[in-house]
Amino acid sequence: MSRRIGSHARTTGPAGFTLVELVVVMTIAGVLAATIGPKFFSQQTFSERGYADELAAALRLAQKTAVITGCPARVIVNASSYAAAQQAPSGNACLASDNTWSTALLSNDGTTLQGSAPAGTNASPTGVYQFDTQGRLASSPGTTITVGARSITIDAGSGFVRVQ
Repeated sequence: MSRRIGSHARTTGPAGFTLVELVVVMTIAGVLAATIGPKFFSQQTFSERGYADELAAALRLAQKTAVITGCPARVIVNASSYAAAQQAPSGNACLASDNTWSTALLSNDGTTLQGSAPAGTNASPTGVYQFDTQGRLASSPGTTITVGARSITIDAGSGFVRVQ
């Protein structure tokens, strides 16, 4: 019986990729990522969502302030900004004859409750969203505010604010 020592079976065909092939594929993938990638990821979507959440928080704070203080509160929504105010106090009550709404609402950090939309972001419809002392939506141009693809819905009967 004879044996072969040191003989190995040989496989035919390539065993892997060459360095040139790998570099070419990586270059093509890099060019595609640089040109197509920004089209899939836009900051505008995040800006719209952030502003919708910010505006909804301002509406909620105005609604809660109206309930807590016993004075009506409102948020004036423009296409690219908002500001919140309430009627001036008179002792332990509200000055019902105050048509100027000169008392600005304060946010949780003590600053005036107002904000501006990021570039390219708009809210509609614009107008005055007023909450009564029970937290209900007393007057408004509508119960849904649209910010880009997002909607802020206000339940007129309860003042509940929801972002969709």
